[in-house]
Amino acid sequence: MPIIYSKICKINKQKLDKIESELFIIKSEIKRIEREISEIYRDIGVLVIPQNGTIKEFNVYTQKRSVLNLQKDRQRSDLNKKNLELSQKYDEYKKAKLEHEKMKYLEEQEISKKLKKIKKDEQKELDEVSTLLFKRNKR
Repeated sequence: MPIIYSKICKINKQKLDKIESELFIIKSEIKRIEREISEIYRDIGVLVIPQNGTIKEFNVYTQKRSVLNLQKDRQRSDLNKKNLELSQKYDEYKKAKLEHEKMKYLEEQEISKKLKKIKKDEQKELDEVSTLLFKRNKR
């Protein structure tokens, strides 16, 4: 009787490992986006409104500020998408983990049954040998 649960368990473990690596990648992307957002805020903080000068200088300032705000909004949108993806991936991980644990349990049960059967068979053989020895010694 082959151990079917061990094969399923191995496949589930590979799936779990794959999801864990995907979680790592998503978390890394989130950290990268958060760093970029921080840099944009720093760049916005460095911008100084021109107190005097030409309209062109003021327009350059407003364009820079506008571009930075657009970049910030895009990054925030990307961050929200990644956080949603992370949440979905965690749900997928939890389901895969639960399935893996079930298969591990079933595998352990199957192994336990096999061991009991082996012990029972060994006991039968020992009983037969002892009966034969007893009969031989009686003669």
